[in-house]
Amino acid sequence: MEISVVIPSKNGLHHLKECLPTVIKAAQKKGGNIRIIVADDHSSDGTLQEAPRLFPEVTFIANSSRGACSARNSGVNKFPCDWLCFLDNDVFVDEDFFITAEKYLRPDVFCVTCAGYSAYPKTAGEWEQLDGLKLLEYKHGFLRFTKNIYNRVLPALEEYPSWGVQGAYFFCNRNKFDELGGFDEVLEPYLLEESDLAYRGLKRGWKILYAPDTRLKHKCGGTINSKKNKHTQFLSKRNRILFMWKNVQSVQMRAMCWVRFLLSFSPRLWRECLRLRGKIREKAREESRAARVSDNALLMQSSAFFAHYLSGSVLRRALNVSHQLTYLQERLFRYGDKYHSVWQIAFHMLWACLISLRFNRRSKNSISGPVRICIQFEGGMGDLVIGLNWLCAFYEQLGRTAEVRIDAAFPNKKLLESFAPDFVRRKLTLREWERYSYDLVLSLMRCPVVVSADEKRLPPDLLAYVEKLLRFERDNKELLLLTPYKDSLTHNVFSSCSKRWHQPDIVDEFNLREEFMLAPQVKDESAALRKFDLIGKKYITVNREVGHERLAESTKLWPLVYYRKLVEKLKKCYPNYEILEVGSGKGERIGNTHRNLAGKTSLEEIKAVLKNAVLHIDCEGGLVHLRHALKGGPSCVFFGPTSPVVYGYGENINLRSSACSVCCEFYSKTWQQACIKGKHVCMESLSPEYVLEQIERSRLLGGITWSPERPNNFKHKAP
Repeated sequence: MEISVVIPSKNGLHHLKECLPTVIKAAQKKGGNIRIIVADDHSSDGTLQEAPRLFPEVTFIANSSRGACSARNSGVNKFPCDWLCFLDNDVFVDEDFFITAEKYLRPDVFCVTCAGYSAYPKTAGEWEQLDGLKLLEYKHGFLRFTKNIYNRVLPALEEYPSWGVQGAYFFCNRNKFDELGGFDEVLEPYLLEESDLAYRGLKRGWKILYAPDTRLKHKCGGTINSKKNKHTQFLSKRNRILFMWKNVQSVQMRAMCWVRFLLSFSPRLWRECLRLRGKIREKAREESRAARVSDNALLMQSSAFFAHYLSGSVLRRALNVSHQLTYLQERLFRYGDKYHSVWQIAFHMLWACLISLRFNRRSKNSISGPVRICIQFEGGMGDLVIGLNWLCAFYEQLGRTAEVRIDAAFPNKKLLESFAPDFVRRKLTLREWERYSYDLVLSLMRCPVVVSADEKRLPPDLLAYVEKLLRFERDNKELLLLTPYKDSLTHNVFSSCSKRWHQPDIVDEFNLREEFMLAPQVKDESAALRKFDLIGKKYITVNREVGHERLAESTKLWPLVYYRKLVEKLKKCYPNYEILEVGSGKGERIGNTHRNLAGKTSLEEIKAVLKNAVLHIDCEGGLVHLRHALKGGPSCVFFGPTSPVVYGYGENINLRSSACSVCCEFYSKTWQQACIKGKHVCMESLSPEYVLEQIERSRLLGGITWSPERPNNFKHKAP
């Protein structure tokens, strides 16, 4: 069997120096008649002058035209052969590559697409797969070849059909390649030429196979940076339209393509496509005469393969019950907050209705390998700490097995990396998690919500838990959606689960307790204390901030003037204690503490400082929950629009005035911006004198005895 390896290259000498030796080594190990041809496309980096001297085993030719299509065609025409192997100049191949691929190179096969991985390993030591078995999709008016089924989720089959190839690495039968006339140079200089070739073969009824045991590593963007290069973005739009005009005979698809073309409002795109319209029309007639399989039939084949091998059944149906309605309700609430015009809301809701017609709540993963779980956390620091405590219980009861791997996602990746326990493998942002495939995805702000699941892959105990969550969601859907804001949702409705730390265990699966299972590690604790000269010292930390990134002031905050008065009183009553202001540095500072560390500490440093404080003074918020998780001791916490019954911890001095009985967060979406009564009396009625007395009464700092006649409207444990 003779194989010609064709590598187009334009200003890629640096890539060839790295990657070409791996191709030569693989060819030598396979033996036989394998020729390597590099087709240079008018490089200005000295490729044709230097590369032949470095690689005498390789044939270098100059492309007489310009573009990747003509460069590949020139390389193909250099030697006769049985099979063609097309590689990009930034691809590394394993030394067994040609040996492994040989069994797929049969006369009845048109193309063989390979398994491609990123050339750069992940921090966890895994290689991220970039390309797998290609599926065919029709999306937004165009046929697309970007959906992959990766090796870790492949079903066990004798051979794997594919509905596309990756241009950076694939084999093609030489006879069939010549019958098609090679790559279509109308698509010069690059993009979609391999999809065009593969699709023309599929329309003729030819077979494309996926070779999962081939392994190549791709720099991915080493040659073309499609996300940043505006010319590449233009070529992508142009070639998608030319591809549809040339290869698609479906009337509906062609009509939708024309609509997208006309609505692009790009004179340059119109001009360029219409200039090539004559050539494309002739080629379209040829393809129509040669076609043996319709466009819709190919789409149905691809969809049927995915549905048969990579879709769930019973649980999948449960996940889809009323989900379109849920999606539309969520959109309505969001648009109602965002837009003030009825017409704007109506327009966006119409678009949401169209999207919901194809909305499917399903998992991306299936079939083989360890069970992969992703937990998406929402909210602020406090929500994350409470959620991670639930995750510890989840892992202890359902995930402590080598066959279960847990990833976590949160908007603030640094917070997640600092607080997450060791068993969390990947710490991701809410955008990054979509790059990976999971058997189970849960979203958590207050109560866990099932985003996607595959019952074929979940062990029985985990499957039972997921079904319990789905039953709860089904029975309480209206309450979950219509609560003004998810804070204290369970306090409103489910009295058996009123504590905030217990809310994630809404179905009573893990028997959570107030003492957290989560124990955030503090790195270099002594070094942090030494940096701020706190070793062996007694100090009090004070914070006046909320975690909301857009708010410097909030109804949760005790008045600034009260903070300043309290600090002065603490200085007089407890001169042996140093008072430190902590936080992110947002908003107006208290100003009269001994030292201001706000905005001057790292996450690890604030954990050390917070953990070792004798007392922490704060409104209800993230640092209070973090100190509880760190087991740092009591805090003095001011409650106004939030409830101490829900958010309070037993060791803390939980202060809330009886002047207002309403917890705003239960009834208003904008409770952090404005008091629903307009007076903010809940915080203003907590005087500094009263707060000082409650601190003295707690005996946390020693000092004056307190009068038993004073009312006890706070909860704490005796020191």
